Amino acid sequence: MIFELVSSAAVGGVILFSKMHQKGATNDASKIQRICASCGLKVKEGKDIRTIQLLRKTRSEWGVEYAYRIPLGLSFSDFEHKMQHLEDGLNHKSKVYDFKLSDFKPLRLRKDILKHIQNIINKKKCVRKEIELAYDGLLKIRVYEKGIPDFVKFEESILNQCKGWQIPLGFTRDKMIKHDFEQIPHFIVGGTTRYGKSVFLKNVITSLIYRKSDEVKFTLIDLKGGLAFNRFKDVKQVESVAKNAYEALAVLSGIRNQLNSRMDSFLEKGYEDVKESNLAERHFIIIDEAAEIASTGVPDKEEKKIRIECERIISDIARRGAGVGYRLIFCTQYATSDVLPRQVKQNTDARLCFKLQTEIASQVVLGEGNTEAAHLPFIKGRAVYMTDKQQIVQTPFIDNKQIDNIIKPHINIRARKEHEDAKTSHEGSQNRKHTLEFEEIGILD
Repeated sequence: MIFELVSSAAVGGVILFSKMHQKGATNDASKIQRICASCGLKVKEGKDIRTIQLLRKTRSEWGVEYAYRIPLGLSFSDFEHKMQHLEDGLNHKSKVYDFKLSDFKPLRLRKDILKHIQNIINKKKCVRKEIELAYDGLLKIRVYEKGIPDFVKFEESILNQCKGWQIPLGFTRDKMIKHDFEQIPHFIVGGTTRYGKSVFLKNVITSLIYRKSDEVKFTLIDLKGGLAFNRFKDVKQVESVAKNAYEALAVLSGIRNQLNSRMDSFLEKGYEDVKESNLAERHFIIIDEAAEIASTGVPDKEEKKIRIECERIISDIARRGAGVGYRLIFCTQYATSDVLPRQVKQNTDARLCFKLQTEIASQVVLGEGNTEAAHLPFIKGRAVYMTDKQQIVQTPFIDNKQIDNIIKPHINIRARKEHEDAKTSHEGSQNRKHTLEFEEIGILD
């Protein structure tokens, strides 16, 4: 009887292994070598054909890392260009079953154990394999059996994991990624409409109000009519809200004056930067849909002047603002070189790019040769986060009710003098009777 039960368990283990092998869970190493050979990742030495050689296989909770020696004549970039071939090949007619030891703990050594094992196999959900490549003298191919989540709900608890001027940016397969505005002050956000840009901006504002309510200030420029930022307009941390190019010029001019005054003060007191001054305040200028203040292609001469001046001030903030406590978040869905000023791009070391339609648009935001954003899946909130390295993340979704609960204690309805200035400018533009003076400060970048 005991022999029969033990034999059944052993047979069950064999069936389980065979099932997993059949479905691709244990033969990835040889499959990777075949895919590389089929994709041309091989070299000819005399009469011999050489391809990658497996040196090490390491299993972790997230999956398996394979370490290969690359034959002379091939580079890491050759494999990077074939990354999609590798990932698709590993998933071709294969599925990884998401098993855990706990799934088999309830089993008892009985005659019908094989049936129960088969039921567990059939009921388990399947996951798509994803890969990452790295190189440190050996080609490292990580095969993940757990994908990036398709949806992450914002929770206040994740804010408590942040320190200083960090915000919860997104989640990878196994951890939360935070962005630190003290380490990297300026930020470019790109992506097609309705894929997460505005939600991300609201997440940033809400997170900073929650964590730094006494130290943060905002100037919000929402050039899609003001709807996205409307719920923040009466929050005490928000100094200004602009809804069009005329209002944007009014508030940006005020920021330039403040920036110049602060720089003069730092010079007088001998401070090198905001850290040395011990000034706690950080002022965030957040621009949603910056294409609406781009000057290229604007036929009206007066409006073109206004947009050029906006571009000039934004470039100045990007160039000089970080050292004196100003933080720029520049967001657009129209990722072209005409929309993204050169000074902004050169002085911004953090990029978050949601789904884009073309490889050219991806390269404008992420840099020359980087087409990753064009190949992202059609998942809302999925983005490429790039600083000194690149990561794919799922940004948290925060709903309006959560926002309202956090900002409600900070609402302080009051008059805003900049609205009057902007209103005067806007009314004048409608009658074509306004007069603007522009200071000559150099050629626009």
